Amino acid sequence: MLTRPGMIASVRSVVGAAALVTTLLAFGATVDARDCARATPLPANTRITPPATAVSSQLAKFSGAWGGVWTVGSGDEGPCSTLVVEEVFPNGFVRVIYSVGTQPDLIPQPHSWRASGRIEDGVLRFELPIVTRPEFRYQFTGPDLAATFKDGPAHATMTATRIADPSQIGCPRLPSVAAPAGIKRDRITVTELLDTAWSDPGPVHNDYFMPMGTAAPARHPLRGTLTIPASTLSSANTGCPGLGGPMPTFAVAFFTHGGHIVPAVRGIVRSPDAKVSPARGIILSPGRVWFERSDRGMSRASFPFVLVDPIHNGTLNGLATFVFDDTRVSNLRVQITQETQEWARDDYWGQVPLTYAPGAIADEARLRAGFEAEQRLETPIKPWSALPAATPGPWFDAFDGDAAPDDVSANGLVIDGVLYVKDCRTRSGPYPYCRHMRHGAFSVTKSLGAAIALLRLAAKYGDGVFDLKIADYVPVTATHDGWQDVTFADALSMVVPIGDSGARRDGPDPQPDENKPKFFGWMAARTAQEKLERGFTYGRYPWARGEVVRYNTAVTFTLGAAMDAFLKQKAGPNAHLWDMVVDEVYRPIGIFHAPTMHTLELDGSRGLPLLGYGLTPTIDDTAKLTTLLQQRGRHDGTQILSAGKLDEALRRTGPPGLSTLRNTRYGDQRYHLSFWSIPYRTELGCRFEIPFMLGYGGNFVVLLPNGVSAFRFADGNTYDPETMILAGEAIRPFCTSTRADAAPTSPPPRLSAAELQAELPGNTFGAGGLQVFIAPDGLQYVTVGSGVDVGRWRITPEGAYCRTWNVADGRRERCYDVSRDSETFTFSVRDRWTVLRWTRTRGRAAGF
Repeated sequence: MLTRPGMIASVRSVVGAAALVTTLLAFGATVDARDCARATPLPANTRITPPATAVSSQLAKFSGAWGGVWTVGSGDEGPCSTLVVEEVFPNGFVRVIYSVGTQPDLIPQPHSWRASGRIEDGVLRFELPIVTRPEFRYQFTGPDLAATFKDGPAHATMTATRIADPSQIGCPRLPSVAAPAGIKRDRITVTELLDTAWSDPGPVHNDYFMPMGTAAPARHPLRGTLTIPASTLSSANTGCPGLGGPMPTFAVAFFTHGGHIVPAVRGIVRSPDAKVSPARGIILSPGRVWFERSDRGMSRASFPFVLVDPIHNGTLNGLATFVFDDTRVSNLRVQITQETQEWARDDYWGQVPLTYAPGAIADEARLRAGFEAEQRLETPIKPWSALPAATPGPWFDAFDGDAAPDDVSANGLVIDGVLYVKDCRTRSGPYPYCRHMRHGAFSVTKSLGAAIALLRLAAKYGDGVFDLKIADYVPVTATHDGWQDVTFADALSMVVPIGDSGARRDGPDPQPDENKPKFFGWMAARTAQEKLERGFTYGRYPWARGEVVRYNTAVTFTLGAAMDAFLKQKAGPNAHLWDMVVDEVYRPIGIFHAPTMHTLELDGSRGLPLLGYGLTPTIDDTAKLTTLLQQRGRHDGTQILSAGKLDEALRRTGPPGLSTLRNTRYGDQRYHLSFWSIPYRTELGCRFEIPFMLGYGGNFVVLLPNGVSAFRFADGNTYDPETMILAGEAIRPFCTSTRADAAPTSPPPRLSAAELQAELPGNTFGAGGLQVFIAPDGLQYVTVGSGVDVGRWRITPEGAYCRTWNVADGRRERCYDVSRDSETFTFSVRDRWTVLRWTRTRGRAAGF
């Protein structure tokens, strides 16, 4: 389902996390000479609970705050770190907070994490809740704690001493962002923009990047090249100052057109040496120009931009502004306060030098005509309050499900060709260029990229392309026969018997290889050949193709390489798969710019599109593409995509695909031809398989059977499409009459509050490698593999079992209806469709 690049990204962000994989290979003990006061951040709700009397003294002495300094390399001083043991339980389980400060060239932003662990044989062990699960160990040596870290080959040691006054932990916070108090401009003034020595303590409200007061049309045209050098911006994480972050260089022609400023290049702009040393790129989008009286006769411009990474699909949306006249420009003020990459929610801001070279622009007439066409074909946008519903429904307010507001970048519904947008948010206020905000879609790319490409090939050359064999178009170097007879359709459906982990057919995780070191190595591979070779090193599962879903992004890339080779065979050696998608699908429906990630070839040649991730769609792109899919691939009378195969992919005809063994109230979740689906039964008894696209972080695009489409771009790792489906159904029903064959369903009787109190406490429940012990004292503990968590539970008078974990499920309370069949207990989430089926083992299992 998801591409999870946290390990690679954290190379830039954390100690005690995956940053150490490639950098901290030679740690030793250190003398804690650095003053670490106020160097490490802590959550505002940090609380140390004194150990209860039932906690032994050998466990209780771990309670409290501990600090030290890691050592890097052959004795170089590393970053400050803090461990807060918030609570110790009688069985040795603990709640902790781990925090790390900044370190030049290693950790640009401070970070903290909550985690759960346990103390066994005098050693406190815990893993950070990030993708690589790095392990920490602390044990007493005299009055101090000897700390070790391990993540694969990386390891570290440190001596941590007790911090007597935990209130001294934490970093100084930046000023909060405030909206303008009036119409007079008091931030980002012309004086500031012309001052080469200007600095600001933090981001400002986004309103300051837009017209203020009585604005008038710009007094000057702009036509020429704007250039900024590579620069370093100020930075912060959750308000704690960092060491800064890079703003990539660019030299791009811009022109004003009416009240707009338009960049001539709308794809990914990378620095000239990017092929030698890949770095962040930038995507520029159109903005606005205007005049304010206080600007000393100069005109003012602002435009949105997006920073993108060469390895992963995370995006950082920013704003830029400057003043100009006929011959000169000010410095460029920039800030970034929104992203789709949950592992690094960092703010950046600053002022960088900007130069202007007036002059002619190549293909200027074509660029202006293209911009006008782009404007004409924009999808209408209306506010959430204008939803075409007869009465307000509760599902409109609950549209985002469990996603917190700060998790969501943009969300809404596409109804009859109109975008109804709920939010377009940043940490510094609403994003003023919502239409141009780009979102790192991650694995949504598999549907809007890989599937669209294959559906277009089928429309051009016949549906038989789905049955073509990968090995006929890509040299397979695997040392086994797992790729034998694998078709394009097999690869798109992830039913290729390829992988290293998850060799059990009934394994609960359909993507067991996605977040392992080999996968991250595959992500870091730059060229197409490197990616193919690494992908073919995956092993073979003991079943045939088409039998089991095993999700692997390397398979999608291999499919993309095969499709490109097939296209070249048909259309000539200069044909390129992504050019076909843009020219023959995207552009005809009004998407003129579709930046996506490609391989980076050492010889400078055109790379292959990754297709497993890499797309950066806007909400306007999303509306146009979902409309095309809802209309069976037909646009303006032209069949752009194969209607038959699209019907199959969207579960309108044919089999719904294979189960991913994720249970829901109405049946199993499934995956087929790059689309997930979840079953749903309406109140009238109509059954549907609801197809949706899903990407890492919680990016959703849902195609509903009433023609409405829902989307949510987010990075809070919340995966609950149910509320989006129900909100879409509230617009207009999925069916209007009871089906004749709709047999009434009655859920099994749920246990009462008294029955729950009698059957749950004191017993262990689980499935596969997961075990949960529900202790009689209101605590509960979970183990899964080497990971643990601790939480609390309660039973409501209405008969719901409710639990809250320290780390898991976002620390939110979740309530379940519980039914029983002998020793199998079914836990059905009350306000969602998720169902857990756990077997009871009476009593406290070993390990609790």
